Amino acid sequence: MSIIEELAVFNEHDQRVGIATRDHIHASGLWHETFHCWLIEEREGERFVYLQLRSANKKDYALRYDITAAGHLLATETPEDGIREVAEELGIDVKFSELQSIGTLQNIVLTPAISDREWARCYVYKVTTPQTFTLQQEEVAALLTCRLADFAALIYGDAPTISLCDVQSGEVETTTRAQLVPHPQSYYEAIVEALIKTP
Repeated sequence: MSIIEELAVFNEHDQRVGIATRDHIHASGLWHETFHCWLIEEREGERFVYLQLRSANKKDYALRYDITAAGHLLATETPEDGIREVAEELGIDVKFSELQSIGTLQNIVLTPAISDREWARCYVYKVTTPQTFTLQQEEVAALLTCRLADFAALIYGDAPTISLCDVQSGEVETTTRAQLVPHPQSYYEAIVEALIKTP
């Protein structure tokens, strides 16, 4: 028996106005709340960003590169509860107090299959000590890093491809903009700027 997820419904001004099931929200294009956490790391004077490769089993955007860790917030949850996504998907113990808020962004993805309108509560976690990641296989196929400057170039259209390094295997692969989950350009640009400016 599947669990029916109930999410808070918001209006276009980010005001909570009710509760509905996740399926109804996506079918109707209602605004709802999500948690996004981007991991960054400084290495030899350069900043790197972590991307997850979504599992082949995912209903939406299988085997595309995405936010390091993210998920929907239930109607009974606050953004602070979203930290569970980091533990579940990446297998690392991070406290909410260790995150830096980079604000709320509109994240709208409209396809024939789904009308997704999110108020994304966005955060950054700066990796400062070596981490052993244990990936949630049904959600995450791989975790990869790339130079933030390269990621920015990909987002702004200044580079057709960039190199990614698999955190666990060390293998290097290339990706294109089309292989990223199709979050809005405005979302990606805001994230890039925030990740560059994060102290």
